[in-house]
Amino acid sequence: MNPRFPNIVFVAIACVIMTTTAFSEFRSAGSEDYALFVSVDDAKVCFISGNFSVAITRDWPRVIFKHEEDPFSPTFEVSCPRMYGHNDTDGDGLFDLSEATYTMFLDSNHVEWNMTSIEQGFNNELGEYAAFGMGSSLNAYLVENNETLVLSDWASLMFWFSISEKSAEYTNSMGSYVIDGGTQLRMNFSLSVKDYIEMDALVLERFLQGGGSTNMFHLIESTGDDEAYVTKVSGTIDERESEEAIIHEFSCTSEPMQEILFAKEDGIAQAFYRWDSKAISDYADNTSISDLESSYFTTGNGMMLHSRLEIDNRTLQVAHEASVGLLEAGFVGSVSDWIREYSWSVLIVCSVAIALVLIPVFLRRGRKGPREKESK
Repeated sequence: MNPRFPNIVFVAIACVIMTTTAFSEFRSAGSEDYALFVSVDDAKVCFISGNFSVAITRDWPRVIFKHEEDPFSPTFEVSCPRMYGHNDTDGDGLFDLSEATYTMFLDSNHVEWNMTSIEQGFNNELGEYAAFGMGSSLNAYLVENNETLVLSDWASLMFWFSISEKSAEYTNSMGSYVIDGGTQLRMNFSLSVKDYIEMDALVLERFLQGGGSTNMFHLIESTGDDEAYVTKVSGTIDERESEEAIIHEFSCTSEPMQEILFAKEDGIAQAFYRWDSKAISDYADNTSISDLESSYFTTGNGMMLHSRLEIDNRTLQVAHEASVGLLEAGFVGSVSDWIREYSWSVLIVCSVAIALVLIPVFLRRGRKGPREKESK
């Protein structure tokens, strides 16, 4: 038996042990560690929650988000440019700009947004969390001439944004739903009416956009038989270019939240926008829960989504909730994800590679020793 054989075995075993220890610590850290990072500057508030990176701009309610670890992640956007006062003259229940009576702009050219301080902490229910609000007073302008001010300080509007490490369950009149921890941002608003102006409904406008090849939208709609189906539309088509603007009804499901997915051209969904199936309206004499009738059209670089809520001169306050988030299954795993998935294969390969490097060195030193002794 070669006298150096036990030493060679020892080196190989040591390589395996060191590599196993390193990978065990790596897997442990990757699966258990969580950090919520918050940064604030003059333009935006940023959260990084695990793989979820999101920025909320200060100039108007706009959420820009992406996958933090995937180098090929596109950037997604959900924003609220304005609201409208609406009179449904044709009675179809859909918002048509030709039926709009007033415009309430939400951009910083028309309103001044006041940001609250960032609330950040930890509790058993949410884990690490962070939240803040942005509020403003809204004016009403004539649609025919956006410079014509009809009523100043018509209402006050407050948006709240929150994110947490753990998932949390919420309820509305349609049932319960979950805001996913680490990959989802909760964004709700409340509107307090100060002075009534003539309108049948209030319409909330949202703009949705996906970056790169994620230019498709999958709309989760109802068939009318309590079953859902997917309507696929392309944001690269500008439906406003037709002689008569094309407006599509969004057929609401019976779920607590309605949903639109951001998808790639190959059909893989990567992100989502969800909003309340119904909205809560507080009146002078009671509280009402009303359907949110939604419609949409594509703009060539995204989608415009409108949700219509009936109000009258008794309306004091309107509350609405929504969220944005990522679908992890839609992203290519990062290098660290790949290593975790195939860690034992990587362990074996690394151990063998280290042993192949060290053992010849060890053998050469063993052969060199006797020759040195002979020369002496």
